[in-house]
Amino acid sequence: MTRPTRLGVIGVRLGRWHVESFLQVPDSEVTAVCDLDAQRLEAVKAEFEVPRGYTTVEDLLADDELDAVSVCLPNFLHAQVAIAALKAGKHVLIEKPLARTVAEGEAIVEAARHTGLQVMVAMKFRFLPQVAYLKRQIEAGNLGHIYYGWNRYLRPVGKGIPGRWFCRRELSGGGTLIDNGVHLLDVTWHLMGHPEPVEVLGACYAEFGPRGKGTPPEDVAAFDVEDFAAGMIRFADGSSMVLDNAWAAHVADTQIGATVFGSEGGGSVWPFQVVEERDGKSSDVTPPVEQLPTETQFAHFVRSIREGTPNTSPAEQGLVVLRMLAALDRSARSARSVLLSPDDSLVGVDSARAAAIG
Repeated sequence: MTRPTRLGVIGVRLGRWHVESFLQVPDSEVTAVCDLDAQRLEAVKAEFEVPRGYTTVEDLLADDELDAVSVCLPNFLHAQVAIAALKAGKHVLIEKPLARTVAEGEAIVEAARHTGLQVMVAMKFRFLPQVAYLKRQIEAGNLGHIYYGWNRYLRPVGKGIPGRWFCRRELSGGGTLIDNGVHLLDVTWHLMGHPEPVEVLGACYAEFGPRGKGTPPEDVAAFDVEDFAAGMIRFADGSSMVLDNAWAAHVADTQIGATVFGSEGGGSVWPFQVVEERDGKSSDVTPPVEQLPTETQFAHFVRSIREGTPNTSPAEQGLVVLRMLAALDRSARSARSVLLSPDDSLVGVDSARAAAIG
């Protein structure tokens, strides 16, 4: 492809960031935007000098000049719009999570396979310079066998719980876990090398949202998701991951962290730190983060299209993440651990059976 890659952004409330980011990528152009809110649409269109604006997805997808679209819509619309875009011959960048449910995620993956087009999940943490560096160190074997991962994202009570569709299971597919937790789970799993999940134990709570503590008043009655989630995931290679995530918790300040431990070293994203064993001791070998090369998710998506190479956050991996999220939710609801069987179905197991298979 010699001409610039032409992109359309669907949903400019969140997608305004996508428009601005794509405009900073060489060899790409944002030539169309779409939003139901005509006033918001015109404001973004004017601000970034986008040639065309549409108020329906169908009209944007009928734009033959577009090579790809960015889907920045509520979770319940991800599958419908992504599949329609693929059928219209457009590559797709889709905001996290891949979809609202596992079944919807599977439908997106199948559509991508059928069309042969790119589908990339916008997992922005994968493209942080410190994450990219840690990934290279791990793949080079410098940290040895990665056997454990841990991640956390907790916000203080009073920071606000998202309303609208975010707190309605029918529209979102879950609460804090599928909203914020997906980012931390994904980046930790990515650093661990994408091992196959085999068993999940989850616990979810809703201690603040239903009481209106941080939830917009108009959304309290409809609040039916978790505002705190914790869990453990066991993988086929023997490694494991522990996580906790909250829209609201009694902590003084926001806590965020993602760490992996290996047989020869370890690494943390927040704060950025790389440790390797030297002369039998753990030694800090962290490079200055400002000196690390990086590529944004937007630049990577465009490059993958132009070069015809697989992207590093494909829909297939987004589907595995979605299966882990679904298993954590099911485990919490059933008060049992959940097995992910080879055919990817979720099978509930009680504690005794879980101990037996361990």
